[in-house]
Amino acid sequence: MRLYCVGVGPGDPELITIKGRNVIEGADVIFTPIKSLQSESFALEIIRKVVDLSGKEIIKLLFPMVTNEEKLIPYWEKAYNKIKEKLTENKKCVFIVEGDPLIYSTFNSILKMAKDKNEFEVEIIPGISSFQAMAARLKVPIVDGDEILAIMPASFKEKSGCRTAELREDFEKIFDIASTIFIMKSGRVLPELINKLSNKKTLAFFGELCSTEQEFISELTPQLIHRKNQYFSTVMIKKKY
Repeated sequence: MRLYCVGVGPGDPELITIKGRNVIEGADVIFTPIKSLQSESFALEIIRKVVDLSGKEIIKLLFPMVTNEEKLIPYWEKAYNKIKEKLTENKKCVFIVEGDPLIYSTFNSILKMAKDKNEFEVEIIPGISSFQAMAARLKVPIVDGDEILAIMPASFKEKSGCRTAELREDFEKIFDIASTIFIMKSGRVLPELINKLSNKKTLAFFGELCSTEQEFISELTPQLIHRKNQYFSTVMIKKKY
């Protein structure tokens, strides 16, 4: 038995890889994560534009937006068991996620359980991440030569499992080491981040919904503080030498 996981990219359906599209087209069952029972699947909306889904079974798996991991375990187990059930029926199953399956992805919890239980194989087809799409739009090299790249969430998780609304304390250490930094889920920390960068020599940009029709990318300026920014946004910082 084998589960396929396909990263379908940041939003533009033309950014799905040929292999990823072929795997999805050959699937009997498509699993897709949702945040709530009322929400739609962004990954599913991406593939609808390039894949004929008629005749395929679509199963939405609930992964609530809860930062306390202990509360998420029952949802992970339910999703895993549903996947196993369909695989046992000899169905070709694909789990789709936006971006890349291994970068801050919902799929990581399923992958860990699959490795621990060793009840079926997993094959992963990588996808393009939002930060790559952002840099491509800006035409700014991510790293070159011996430069160092850092990708980080904006904040820490507390012992309770809840994510803070403050920039992580080790940002300065990361800034000292890295040549380019992408800060994910950055919307809530923009005021603190802009203040920290005010006396540093950098190119800094802010991006939301990169590669979609609602894409917004701009220089990181104090004016953004007064804008209604999404939690799922990205900041790109590149040092000037």
